[in-house]
Amino acid sequence: MGLWDVEDYGVVADRACWAMFAVTAVVVGLRVFCRAYYARVRGSGLGLDDYITLFCLAVFLATCILITLGSHYGLGRRMATLPPENIVPALRYNAIISSVLIWTFSLPKFAMISILQRILSPGTKTLVAFWFLGLSSQACILATSVWWFKQCDPVEYGWDRTIPGGTCAPVSVMANLGYFTSAYSAFLDVFFALYPIPFIMRLNMPLKTRIAVATALGLSVLAFVVSIYKLAIFGQIFEILAVDPTYPVPYLDILGVAEGCILMVCASLPTLGPLYRAARGKLTTGAGDSAQSSTNQFGGSNNGATRNWDSVKGVKLESDAEGESLHLRPSFDAIPLVTSTAKTTGNVEGMGIRKTMEVSLSSETFDGQRRHKGASAI
Repeated sequence: MGLWDVEDYGVVADRACWAMFAVTAVVVGLRVFCRAYYARVRGSGLGLDDYITLFCLAVFLATCILITLGSHYGLGRRMATLPPENIVPALRYNAIISSVLIWTFSLPKFAMISILQRILSPGTKTLVAFWFLGLSSQACILATSVWWFKQCDPVEYGWDRTIPGGTCAPVSVMANLGYFTSAYSAFLDVFFALYPIPFIMRLNMPLKTRIAVATALGLSVLAFVVSIYKLAIFGQIFEILAVDPTYPVPYLDILGVAEGCILMVCASLPTLGPLYRAARGKLTTGAGDSAQSSTNQFGGSNNGATRNWDSVKGVKLESDAEGESLHLRPSFDAIPLVTSTAKTTGNVEGMGIRKTMEVSLSSETFDGQRRHKGASAI
């Protein structure tokens, strides 16, 4: 069966999008659970990256609901097969879904930026560059979203061609705008997937942890692959749209939702360290108790840095021009995949506290019937 031989893409899109939403919701739910665990045990909780991801999930849910409604009216089927009374609602939902869907794969880029910000603690210039790329992408998405409605005058003529005197811009305008927006989105997907890897590999974390974090974030390159495929079939999509506007768009919906799903899952994987360690039997309730005990011994401080000292983010191992540009620095933040510094150092950053060890050496000699004892302390 060929790509355009499917009888009803609406039903296919409905099932595929809800399946991807279920996977994403489970991963994000586990992410929130892990952060709630840290809030209870180590005093840290949800951060900006978590709230952005939850907002993206809400947009994802709204998109799936709209796709289901559009499928109900026959969106994804050949327009010639639809009952006349369903054509206008189907085309209306087509415009609404298309204008909302693009935010599903665009907003998760902010989730990637915020998780990178939390792990790497980049310098001001790098952070400004990250957010500029993200915001410029949203500007393109906003223009595309608005154009879905403004391409026709009056707006209602976009889904009701019986309105007298209505006109629409050529389909090529939307095609060119879609090409540019998707190409820019693909560039950002591969950029945020590959750019952080060298810096993650220089963080002060065990090699396995660095590889796990880099791999989890690097998997978002799959979103780039989806974007490239979407670009490759754009020409066919817009050719069909010109003659059969109800049929091909749900196929694009599947690809757009897949891109957003990949980004949200990859942005959440680095936060699932506690579940990984629990599965391996390494997560014990004693970790929180020992951390609290250490805090009490040092004066019972409730400072956030003291509470989180055993879940420090990565710190740059060596200094070079590229690394210094990010200003990687010690920071007390609960990135779960980062191992406890209690295992590697006895110094609590900013507290001036060092572990000391008192060693006593003793010796005994026998001189006839007399025993001589000597002792020294280091």
